Amino acid sequence: MSRIVEVFEEICLSKGQQTAIVYREGKKIRRKSFCELDCDVRKMAAYLSSCNVKKGDRILAFASSSYKLCVFMLASLETGASIMYVDIWAKQEKLARIFADYEPQMVLVSDKTKHLRKLFGEIGKIRQVINIDRFERFSAESYALTDIEEDTTALLTMTTGSTGKPKIALRTHRDLMHQLELINSNITCGSNETVLTTSYIYVFANILNGFTTVLPQLNLGKYRSGRINRLLKLFENEPVSMIITSPDFCLKAQNIFPKLKTLYFGGAILNLHEAMLIRKKFNSCLCQVIYGSTECNLIATANLDEFIKVLKEEQRSILGRAVNGVRIKLDDNGEILVSSRALLKSYLTSDPYTKETDESGILWHRTSDIAQDNGELIYFLGKNKNFINVGGSKIYSNCIEQKLIANFCDIPKCAVLEHNNSVYVFLQGSKKSVDITEIRRFLQDIGIDEPKIKFTKKIPCDAKHHTKINYNKLKERLNNGRI
Repeated sequence: MSRIVEVFEEICLSKGQQTAIVYREGKKIRRKSFCELDCDVRKMAAYLSSCNVKKGDRILAFASSSYKLCVFMLASLETGASIMYVDIWAKQEKLARIFADYEPQMVLVSDKTKHLRKLFGEIGKIRQVINIDRFERFSAESYALTDIEEDTTALLTMTTGSTGKPKIALRTHRDLMHQLELINSNITCGSNETVLTTSYIYVFANILNGFTTVLPQLNLGKYRSGRINRLLKLFENEPVSMIITSPDFCLKAQNIFPKLKTLYFGGAILNLHEAMLIRKKFNSCLCQVIYGSTECNLIATANLDEFIKVLKEEQRSILGRAVNGVRIKLDDNGEILVSSRALLKSYLTSDPYTKETDESGILWHRTSDIAQDNGELIYFLGKNKNFINVGGSKIYSNCIEQKLIANFCDIPKCAVLEHNNSVYVFLQGSKKSVDITEIRRFLQDIGIDEPKIKFTKKIPCDAKHHTKINYNKLKERLNNGRI
């Protein structure tokens, strides 16, 4: 029997009428107790059963973030179906890759997305449609738990991976449980937390911990700061004691929660400007920076104050130290290798380049991140492909970017890359705000003699983590003559 399903049932039974999830429907706040959540999951499982969903079926979830989507994911675990979640704003090329590798048999929609799916050619071809808004009329008593093995596929996640090529990481029930246990053994909490999170894996972790989860249902890529804060205002009376989220959320949201004690965030390496903005916003609570990956959701963590201190004094990024349950080592080139019980072991398609087994039989994952370890802290240098050749030596882009921002306070963000034997330095903002002569002199001191300095209104960033620089997009602009 799947341990994650057993634990979910046990926690719902023991917590009963305690609030499990707080969410919004439009501008109204709704609450579900653990008892009600369990009932809804069983109703959804009964609905899925009526749709002939069986163990091993592959469902493409094409619905926006919501309480019902959370219920569907939990019900899928109980039925043994696998889920591939796709953001409704996903690009066609991403969907094409998913269909080529995953070959979904069914598509989950909502009343809002059932017509929108027809705009996506591949999704429109799936004949078996499950509507997430149809489950409530089913009886919870009509569904009996299915015996699900631990190696049954549970979730699939699209990731660019360390090779830079899109691939689909696979989580079995066992993998998912191990990742949730890793989270719960490292996220410092009290016995009765109210946690706001923007990530479903942390929703699952909160539920299994018996915490109350505030689910704001925000599309960070679509919403601007004003709308995000208006929606968050709906939850201002909730006793939120912890937030687990992304840097993008921290930069856009205001701290409206007087009982907030701890902020965890991760997904991109911050520069000094970004780190100080977050510290200023959340100045009354403990802030922890998370370093992780799809393959191992928690790898290392650093206190934000120490992160800022090192950026100011040494102009370098730190990852902190490995979390409990994770081992880190650096190879001869400085690449970070990670081993953990929670490490995902496989992809939907073969990828022999990111996993290796050492002489002791321990499996390690290659992150493609380059670092240095002084015995006390792990310093992040950059991605293994993002570097500049200076006098026959590699200087990683992140190192140069951190130095520029630490020395020139009027630069909020920058990107450095080598393209067609030239070094390009992209500065976000206006020429009027900085002294280009001083910047050129600074770069020459590093060893970059003839940099091509470009100004842009906004540095392009990753579609998911909007603080992570998209170097490929910058190269495309250069090739197309758009900069």
